[in-house]
Amino acid sequence: MSQPKEIGTLVVVVLKARHLHQPSFYKQDPYAQVVLCGQTKKTKVTPKGGQHPEWDDEFRFPVYAEPGKDRQNRVLEVSCYKQEAKAEDVLLGKGTVDIEETLKTGEFDDWVQLETSAGARGEVYLEMTFYANSPPPPTRRPSKLTPDRLARP
Repeated sequence: MSQPKEIGTLVVVVLKARHLHQPSFYKQDPYAQVVLCGQTKKTKVTPKGGQHPEWDDEFRFPVYAEPGKDRQNRVLEVSCYKQEAKAEDVLLGKGTVDIEETLKTGEFDDWVQLETSAGARGEVYLEMTFYANSPPPPTRRPSKLTPDRLARP
């Protein structure tokens, strides 16, 4: 079985969140988690970040061309959690982004809707940039053929 070919690097910046679900009265300590191709990365915890935390954390994910698995490797999953000191962390919301368009255009920056089984639970702002390993396509020189050269005398 051959190794999947790395086609580039996706840089994901988790900037901030807004309108996060707050299950308790006290200010929560939220963090975000990003998953792509089985790799999981977490932002730092924002103490007392509440419903509108700011992280500005950058993560780099290798992107692979894997025949048969490309569809599942092209979905970025972002989740927000509330850190708990003495219990399991509480999921505040989860969202997904199809990165196929980002791989073509090279950039993405927008709010990603977070949801749970109970409905909408806020949004996370992501910036993504894709850097391909292949060289850019060569620029073609303009044609020396002008339209009048094709005309019959």
